Amino acid sequence: MPPTTNAPQQNFPPPLIRIFETPAALGRAAARDIIACAAAAITRRGKFTVAVSGGSLPTLVFPALVAAAPRRHWAAWRVFWADERMLPPTHPDSNFRLARETLLNRVPIPPEQIFAVDTTLPAAQTAAKYQTVVETEVGCPPRFDLILLGMGPDGHTASLFPGHPLLSETTRFVAPVFDSPKPPPERVTLTLPALNAARRVFFIVTGPAKAGALAAVFGAQPPPAGRVRPAGEQAAWFVDRAAAEKMSFAG
Repeated sequence: MPPTTNAPQQNFPPPLIRIFETPAALGRAAARDIIACAAAAITRRGKFTVAVSGGSLPTLVFPALVAAAPRRHWAAWRVFWADERMLPPTHPDSNFRLARETLLNRVPIPPEQIFAVDTTLPAAQTAAKYQTVVETEVGCPPRFDLILLGMGPDGHTASLFPGHPLLSETTRFVAPVFDSPKPPPERVTLTLPALNAARRVFFIVTGPAKAGALAAVFGAQPPPAGRVRPAGEQAAWFVDRAAAEKMSFAG
């Protein structure tokens, strides 16, 4: 188990780290745990609220999820986005498009329970509108049952980048980004207050390009991904052997 010296003086549960030999094995395991999380939420609250990300996460996890999840569960899912690029929903780089192709078009989630980000508005208006949607549907603060996140080689997660002023946000749950170091520059993202209000957070991280950032997550000066510490249950990290190669406990 990694050190948690970066955590503030609060009783955050330590992260759970699972290392897999292949991305395919990781995807299957993550899908099983998502299904278990959904089942528990549906039993307790009658619905499952989940926020998803883009990047490689949908292609790694969603096909296994489609194959394994009980069909009866889908009617209780409410799907949101952890971040979105200010692009049309048909654009190749749209997070919504990727989720639609890998998950939403393949399962019977009612369309009115899919809460896409409205990218037809300017970014600031989009963020304000989406915060209203999130608060109305999930609550204030929004306690998502699960948030699925990835991590970039620089340690960013959602659209929270190293050194960005949004890392100091304390009041907004959704915020616009105008200066992303990765194109496109304009995005909308859940903030740390929203991510840390979640009941569960799963990180999906693969590949040697992520190894340095993953090791830094558990160090004294963590990148943005290391600042996601949900106050409920422990964050779970699903990582492959290549991404874990620089972690001191990975051998």
